Amino acid sequence: MILGIAGTLGAGKGTVVEYLKQKGFVHYSTSGMLKAILESQGQVPRREAYTWLGDSFRDLGPAGPIAIQYGIAKHDSRPLIIESIHDVPEAEFLKQKGAIILGVDAPLETRYERIQKRGSEKDNVTFEQFKAIAIHEEDGGGKHNIRAVIKMADAVIENNSSFEELRRQVDDFLASIGTVN
Repeated sequence: MILGIAGTLGAGKGTVVEYLKQKGFVHYSTSGMLKAILESQGQVPRREAYTWLGDSFRDLGPAGPIAIQYGIAKHDSRPLIIESIHDVPEAEFLKQKGAIILGVDAPLETRYERIQKRGSEKDNVTFEQFKAIAIHEEDGGGKHNIRAVIKMADAVIENNSSFEELRRQVDDFLASIGTVN
């Protein structure tokens, strides 16, 4: 089983992934792959660098980094998570491979609060910068179109409450696809 995870910036994709890992899923991260490449080239892994590198892979083929992660993951017999899907061709690629797409979303202000708390090198931005990045990534302003991917997802989790509620939604999703919790 392959789950493709798509979600807006700061919506809780990482939290969903960590919970799924507790349930036996193996995680393949495009961000992790891109970060390793950037660091191997001596670059600081900032949001602009991730975007540039991911887009460079998309220029080579429409499924970009997702296709690379799938190529690595496809021989693993365990349940898999491939995260994060940023555009429709990536989602279509995974769906053609039999993946189930899960979207994760939350209100803009909530997402900004979350990224400020996690404090990664990619997240040191003002609210206005965050809003501009979110619009660019979500609505097709660049090569990303996360909103379109969420619309085509098999299920969407609205992460606008507690961690317990998020876990309940993930458990309900897993039950709906016939996966034992």
